[in-house]
Amino acid sequence: MRAGLKLQFIIMTVTLVAITVLGSSYFFTQQEREVLLREMTRRGSTIARNLGIISTDSLISGDHLSLATYVNSTMKNEGIVYGMILTDKSKILAHNRIENVGKSYLEPPGVRPLTNEEILIQPYRNDKKEPIIDIAIPINLRNGVRIGAVHVGMSQKSIDQYVRQAFRDSLSIAAGLLIIGVIIAIIVTNFMLRPFGDLVKGAKAIGEGNLNYKIRIKGKNELSLLAQSFNEMTDRLKELYIGVLRAMAKALESRDPFAGGHDQRVAEYAAACAERIHLTPEEVGNIRLAAQVQNLGHIAVPDAILENTGKLTDEEYEKLKKHPTVGAGILDQVQALRGTVKLVLHHHERFNGTGYPNGVMGKEIPLGARILAVADAYDAMTSPQKHREAISPEAAVEELKRGAGTQFDPEIVAAFIETLDQMSRR
Repeated sequence: MRAGLKLQFIIMTVTLVAITVLGSSYFFTQQEREVLLREMTRRGSTIARNLGIISTDSLISGDHLSLATYVNSTMKNEGIVYGMILTDKSKILAHNRIENVGKSYLEPPGVRPLTNEEILIQPYRNDKKEPIIDIAIPINLRNGVRIGAVHVGMSQKSIDQYVRQAFRDSLSIAAGLLIIGVIIAIIVTNFMLRPFGDLVKGAKAIGEGNLNYKIRIKGKNELSLLAQSFNEMTDRLKELYIGVLRAMAKALESRDPFAGGHDQRVAEYAAACAERIHLTPEEVGNIRLAAQVQNLGHIAVPDAILENTGKLTDEEYEKLKKHPTVGAGILDQVQALRGTVKLVLHHHERFNGTGYPNGVMGKEIPLGARILAVADAYDAMTSPQKHREAISPEAAVEELKRGAGTQFDPEIVAAFIETLDQMSRR
């Protein structure tokens, strides 16, 4: 009977750990891969468009030297394996490999010719079986007459290597946990099996996404060691998921050259202010993470709106206002991160109730969201933007004071100013 219970315990432990770790690791790494591929494609499309724009005059005048210079400058971008400029008859006028200049361009197997598209993005594998993304853009005159085309090739090799390494790292964690589980299961006796129900409950909670769940078994026996291993596993899974979200947020932030480091700076300001008013470490951690991923919802906002340097139309502004709801929805999928959901959802609310998305006001706005609103506004004002230069910290503080009671919570503004003074003295 004992041997049967131990065998069942081993099988269950191996199954639960394998499914939880391998399944979660595969999901998270594949999600990260998709984000990185989208960002690579977007960056490659921008490079190809820019190359087409600057090449138009040289293509018309027949300045092949300038075309070659433009193509070679494009190769300095990370991940690009080739770049070329073609005539409308598919003759290669400029190529990063000079021996190809003058030849007729033949599409690789699996890549169809550019016809009437504004942009044609096609994945394929080259002769070395390496995954490539071919991005083709037509070069047109103002009257719409096509005079040539640009082709830029982006390598997926580095992304695939990163994803494979991340998955291998997850496998090493899984292997260690499996060994620990088997060893503990072998030495467990009947009188120690009563806490086994707690382990099953914890494993189920973890499998359902509750990564904050901690298994608590008193004593220093083998079952308590197993509980500790499960808790360490959930911590690592939570770190992995948070890492994926941060990577997504960073990739989205890179869409705006003026936003670099904004979320991280807001996180430092907001966390320092939260500590200043004596919030708990858990609350400070939620505020810090919410600041780092507050703009996850930008994934649903078109590039044209985010990159617009002028005034948005009412329709565009309504689309932009949806990003807190989208971001909160992403975070709400994992129970362990639900402490950040309301902070991300309400970080654009105003103290007088004129904010979005729900128009809540005053102390109805979560405290963390009120802190984020002040920290976000301060960093935005003291950083250069698409439509204006940065203002001085002193001027930004005056703006916060003017907004106290309307846009911002007056008590938070006062605490934030004290926090800035404290940070400046470090």
